[in-house]
Amino acid sequence: MRKLLVFFILFSLFSCEKIVDKPKNLIEKQEMAEIIADFAIYDQTYTVKPDANMELVSRFVLKKHKIDAKTYRDSYKYYISNPEEMDDIFAEAKEIILDKDPKLEDYIEKKRKENPNLPEFLR
Repeated sequence: MRKLLVFFILFSLFSCEKIVDKPKNLIEKQEMAEIIADFAIYDQTYTVKPDANMELVSRFVLKKHKIDAKTYRDSYKYYISNPEEMDDIFAEAKEIILDKDPKLEDYIEKKRKENPNLPEFLR
Protein backbone atom coordinates (compact mmCIF):
# COMPACT_ATOMS: atom_id res chain seq x y z
CA MET A 1 0.00 0.00 0.00
CA ARG A 2 2.94 2.30 0.68
CA LYS A 3 4.14 1.87 -2.89
CA LEU A 4 0.73 2.86 -4.17
CA LEU A 5 0.58 5.93 -1.94
CA VAL A 6 4.10 7.00 -2.94
CA PHE A 7 3.10 6.60 -6.59
CA PHE A 8 0.02 8.77 -6.08
CA ILE A 9 2.04 11.44 -4.26
CA LEU A 10 4.76 11.60 -6.89
CA PHE A 11 2.23 11.53 -9.69
CA SER A 12 0.26 14.34 -8.10
CA LEU A 13 3.34 16.50 -7.60
CA PHE A 14 4.29 16.30 -11.24
CA SER A 15 0.71 16.51 -12.49
CA CYS A 16 -0.20 19.71 -10.73
CA GLU A 17 1.65 21.84 -13.24
CA LYS A 18 -0.81 21.10 -16.03
CA ILE A 19 -4.47 21.89 -16.27
CA VAL A 20 -6.37 18.89 -17.52
CA ASP A 21 -9.67 19.23 -19.35
CA LYS A 22 -12.58 17.21 -18.02
CA PRO A 23 -12.72 14.01 -20.08
CA LYS A 24 -15.97 13.02 -21.79
CA ASN A 25 -15.96 9.65 -20.08
CA LEU A 26 -15.09 10.89 -16.56
CA ILE A 27 -15.58 8.28 -13.85
CA GLU A 28 -17.80 9.55 -11.04
CA LYS A 29 -16.02 10.36 -7.77
CA GLN A 30 -17.68 7.52 -5.82
CA GLU A 31 -16.75 4.94 -8.46
CA MET A 32 -13.20 6.33 -8.59
CA ALA A 33 -12.93 5.94 -4.81
CA GLU A 34 -14.10 2.33 -5.09
CA ILE A 35 -11.52 1.61 -7.81
CA ILE A 36 -8.70 3.21 -5.81
CA ALA A 37 -9.75 1.27 -2.70
CA ASP A 38 -9.67 -1.96 -4.72
CA PHE A 39 -6.24 -1.10 -6.11
CA ALA A 40 -4.98 -0.47 -2.57
CA ILE A 41 -6.43 -3.75 -1.29
CA TYR A 42 -5.18 -5.83 -4.19
CA ASP A 43 -1.79 -4.09 -3.98
CA GLN A 44 -1.32 -6.07 -0.78
CA THR A 45 -1.22 -9.20 -2.92
CA TYR A 46 2.30 -8.22 -3.84
CA THR A 47 3.28 -8.12 -0.16
CA VAL A 48 1.96 -11.63 0.42
CA LYS A 49 3.01 -13.03 -2.94
CA PRO A 50 5.93 -11.05 -4.44
CA ASP A 51 5.80 -12.98 -7.71
CA ALA A 52 2.17 -11.97 -8.31
CA ASN A 53 1.45 -10.50 -11.72
CA MET A 54 0.30 -7.01 -10.76
CA GLU A 55 -0.66 -6.21 -14.34
CA LEU A 56 -3.26 -8.98 -14.15
CA VAL A 57 -4.42 -7.65 -10.80
CA SER A 58 -4.85 -4.17 -12.32
CA ARG A 59 -6.78 -5.60 -15.25
CA PHE A 60 -8.98 -7.54 -12.83
CA VAL A 61 -9.84 -4.39 -10.85
CA LEU A 62 -10.69 -2.43 -13.99
CA LYS A 63 -12.74 -5.31 -15.41
CA LYS A 64 -14.58 -5.66 -12.09
CA HIS A 65 -15.66 -2.03 -12.40
CA LYS A 66 -16.31 -2.33 -16.15
CA ILE A 67 -13.76 0.43 -16.87
CA ASP A 68 -11.08 0.39 -19.55
CA ALA A 69 -7.52 1.55 -18.83
CA LYS A 70 -7.82 4.72 -20.93
CA THR A 71 -10.98 5.83 -19.13
CA TYR A 72 -9.31 5.24 -15.77
CA ARG A 73 -6.12 7.03 -16.82
CA ASP A 74 -8.02 10.03 -18.21
CA SER A 75 -10.19 10.29 -15.10
CA TYR A 76 -7.21 9.89 -12.79
CA LYS A 77 -5.30 12.63 -14.60
CA TYR A 78 -8.29 14.93 -14.32
CA TYR A 79 -8.87 14.29 -10.61
CA ILE A 80 -5.19 14.51 -9.71
CA SER A 81 -5.08 17.96 -11.31
CA ASN A 82 -7.89 18.98 -8.94
CA PRO A 83 -6.40 18.34 -5.48
CA GLU A 84 -9.57 19.08 -3.50
CA GLU A 85 -11.53 16.51 -5.46
CA MET A 86 -8.72 13.97 -5.22
CA ASP A 87 -8.54 14.48 -1.44
CA ASP A 88 -12.26 13.68 -1.26
CA ILE A 89 -11.75 10.57 -3.39
CA PHE A 90 -8.85 9.35 -1.23
CA ALA A 91 -10.86 9.99 1.95
CA GLU A 92 -13.76 7.99 0.54
CA ALA A 93 -11.40 5.20 -0.58
CA LYS A 94 -10.00 5.07 2.96
CA GLU A 95 -13.54 4.76 4.36
CA ILE A 96 -14.34 1.95 1.92
CA ILE A 97 -11.24 0.04 3.05
CA LEU A 98 -12.03 0.60 6.74
CA ASP A 99 -15.63 -0.56 6.19
CA LYS A 100 -14.31 -3.80 4.70
CA ASP A 101 -11.92 -4.37 7.63
CA PRO A 102 -12.87 -2.43 10.77
CA LYS A 103 -9.84 -3.82 12.67
CA LEU A 104 -7.65 -1.67 10.45
CA GLU A 105 -8.69 1.44 12.36
CA ASP A 106 -6.94 0.14 15.50
CA TYR A 107 -3.84 -0.74 13.50
CA ILE A 108 -3.74 2.71 11.90
CA GLU A 109 -4.19 4.41 15.27
CA LYS A 110 -1.33 2.34 16.72
CA LYS A 111 0.94 3.36 13.83
CA ARG A 112 -0.03 7.02 14.28
CA LYS A 113 1.04 6.88 17.91
CA GLU A 114 4.33 5.22 16.94
CA ASN A 115 5.04 7.88 14.31
CA PRO A 116 3.28 11.21 14.92
CA ASN A 117 5.05 12.75 11.90
CA LEU A 118 2.93 10.92 9.34
CA PRO A 119 1.65 13.09 6.49
CA GLU A 120 -1.90 14.39 6.90
CA PHE A 121 -3.44 12.14 4.23
CA LEU A 122 -2.26 9.05 6.15
CA ARG A 123 -3.98 10.13 9.36
